[in-house]
Parts: sequence; structure tokens; C-alpha cells
Amino acid sequence: MKKLLIIALVGITAVSCSKEGCTDPTAYNYNADATSDDGSCTFEGCTDPNAVNYDANATMSSTCIYDQVGIWTSTAQEISVSGTVSMGGIPLLDTSYTEVTHPDSLNPTGIDILAGGVLVSHYSDEPSDTGSWSRSNDNLTLTMLDTSLVFLIDSVESNFMRLTSTYSETQTDNSQGVPLEISISMDSKLEFSR
Repeated sequence: MKKLLIIALVGITAVSCSKEGCTDPTAYNYNADATSDDGSCTFEGCTDPNAVNYDANATMSSTCIYDQVGIWTSTAQEISVSGTVSMGGIPLLDTSYTEVTHPDSLNPTGIDILAGGVLVSHYSDEPSDTGSWSRSNDNLTLTMLDTSLVFLIDSVESNFMRLTSTYSETQTDNSQGVPLEISISMDSKLEFSR
């Protein structure tokens, strides 16, 4: 009976000395005092599969980083144009307008920005076009056939991207003896979702 009591006390002491917790030193909630893993380990990392730093092993999300690579559907297009014409410093024309495209009329309807610099533009009433893309800092250059357009990546998140571009030009014609100055500027905003 005494032997049985000693064995029981040793067993109780061994169980009571065992401390449960996360024993993985790479886990966010690692407990150096734990001697028995209880399955509670959590791993910090980006949990959004659309992010470039996605971590399939992460169980709690931290900062995610996004880029432009992906399949994007057009959701909004807006173009603002301003133009002035003056002759000899006297304004002849000063006009501006903004065009917001109805969602049913968006073209392209979507763009696929694929790894390796491949670009595919989809249209509602024409076949898709294939081109190329390149990125330098926040500038995204999209090239189709013989046309290259440079956009600023204004915003890119998990399921949203906004591209903007600004173009302006001024020309002066002195052939009539009086300088004729023509200025035009155009701002474009394209929004996409994935």
C-alpha cells in the first residue's frame, strides 16, 4: 500500500509540474516556461492570399503588402480635360469638362497584369489585346501595340487598385505674326477590383 501511495504522489507531482502552453520558439505567443505544448501557438504574418507577402502558416494577420499583379475588373473610369487657347496673350477659349463613364460602358472591362510583364486587356465589344507592363517605383507603364501609357499607382490594396495619370502640353504657333498658344491637360483615374 505504501508503494502505491508513493507512486501516486510521484505521478501527481510530475503532472502538477508540467506547464502547458506554446512551446514553439517561432510562435507569436511562445512561452519559455511551458513544458507541454497545448496547441495554442499563433503565428504572425499576412493572412491575405492577394498580398505579395502572404504566409500560409500565419494564424494572425500582420501588415500585408500588395502589388499590381493580378486579374482586375474595371469599376470606375473618370477623365478630366482642360484646354485654353490664347492669341497674343488674349484668352480666346478656356474650357474644361469631366467625363465619368457609366459602369455598363467601361472599356477596358478588365486587365490581367500577369507575372513576367504580360498584360491582357479585355473589352466588351472587341477581342482581348495582349501587351506588356513594367513598373518603376509607383509608375506602371502599360504597352499595347504601339502605345505606352504611364500611370501612377495611386492605391493598391487586397481587392482594390486605383491608377491615375496626368498629361499636359502647351504649343505656341508664331506663323501668323501673333503668338497663338494652345494648352491642354488631361487627368485620368481608373479603378479596379479583383
